[in-house]
Amino acid sequence: MAKRSTLSKGINTVGSFTRNNLERMGAMIDSMNAKTGKPRQYKAVNLGDEDYQQDLFREQTLKATQQLLGPRFATYGKYAKKVVPNSFFQSTVDGAFAQLANLASNWSQIDLPDEHRFANIANLDDAERYALATDIANQNRALATIGGLTGLAGLPGLLADTLWLLLVSLRTVYQLGAVYNKPLTGKQGVKMAYELLANADLSKMQEKQALLAGIGIGKSLLDNAQSSGLHNELKNLGLKNKNVNFYAEQVDSIASQVGIDLDQINLSWIRRFLPATAVIIGMRYNSQLIDEVIGVAQATFAPEAKLANRVITDDSGSEAKVNKTADNDKQKDAEKESGKDTDNNKDTAEERVRQGYR
Repeated sequence: MAKRSTLSKGINTVGSFTRNNLERMGAMIDSMNAKTGKPRQYKAVNLGDEDYQQDLFREQTLKATQQLLGPRFATYGKYAKKVVPNSFFQSTVDGAFAQLANLASNWSQIDLPDEHRFANIANLDDAERYALATDIANQNRALATIGGLTGLAGLPGLLADTLWLLLVSLRTVYQLGAVYNKPLTGKQGVKMAYELLANADLSKMQEKQALLAGIGIGKSLLDNAQSSGLHNELKNLGLKNKNVNFYAEQVDSIASQVGIDLDQINLSWIRRFLPATAVIIGMRYNSQLIDEVIGVAQATFAPEAKLANRVITDDSGSEAKVNKTADNDKQKDAEKESGKDTDNNKDTAEERVRQGYR
């Protein structure tokens, strides 16, 4: 029993240390995003609406799988459609995403009770509840950003990054719902979680996926060029993909005109540079995407829109300047009025003097 108690205390200590550092990292990322991005006003989602669009996570997960498998994905899909009905395929995909949501829900429930403030959540006022929600949002912001490290794995990392970001986004929704006493449970909770994600602006995910896919293809090309030569690899790439053939021919033509032998170029430094670029892009985009999820979840679950958007829309410096300017204007108007009264009194006194002389 003593060993178990010591082990439990050790696990709790490590968990608390990890959460505290994630909160600090998330707060720093939030501060950086606030300085570089534009203020946003997020809209609450009417959960339970039957008519809502499909979330982009599903679409981008399938695209990442297709890019990872390449031509094999199209071949598998072609034969699968002949054997398996489309409805069965859709239900299988729905079941897989439902399992991901259940995994995120279980993860959120394991982590939340370890928050000492969560045990007393029923007695928290709005400000305290908002502070707890902010800390939890920062934890998830940091976790999502760390997922950008999967860019080191090339194309396989693209799929891993998409699934990780989806898992953390769902965890964020479940946790913020619980903090604001609006827990999402069961199959209806899964539906509502994805409904909230569908209403977040995740359009940057397509940009990120395109950039990471391009870097992954470029790294694969350079890896193959190490053995076969860049000239041959560009030629093979053009034969495999007609859309790329024109650009491959242009690169080859320009190199010939300026007298550069593509096969003699040292590609090692470029191959080392690409993974680092993929990590930076992945982390940057992930921090922006999770911000969208946090903003919509806060606006949906928080009791007051003002509280939900305070971090994003608060610009006290500008308000102070506006108030100061307004006060200055009022003071100037008052001085003008005072000057007018003085001039009027002066004119009246002079008139009385002239009347006395008369």
